[in-house]
Amino acid sequence: MINWRKGAVAGFYTYLIVLFLNYTHNLIFTGDFFSSAIIFWSGLIVAFGYELVLNVNDKRRIRKNLE
Repeated sequence: MINWRKGAVAGFYTYLIVLFLNYTHNLIFTGDFFSSAIIFWSGLIVAFGYELVLNVNDKRRIRKNLE
């Protein structure tokens, strides 16, 4: 559960960065830089991907400590 919270925070910050880039591009060039699907999936992929990486690292550390 702790790793999910870290992943959710990373996904949220990814949303913020991508939305900032998209909004800035829209103000300057009057067109979207990213589609809404890219913005949606980028945050979800980062959240679940980062959680997966942290879970794998935790399992490896636990396995090393047991040996």
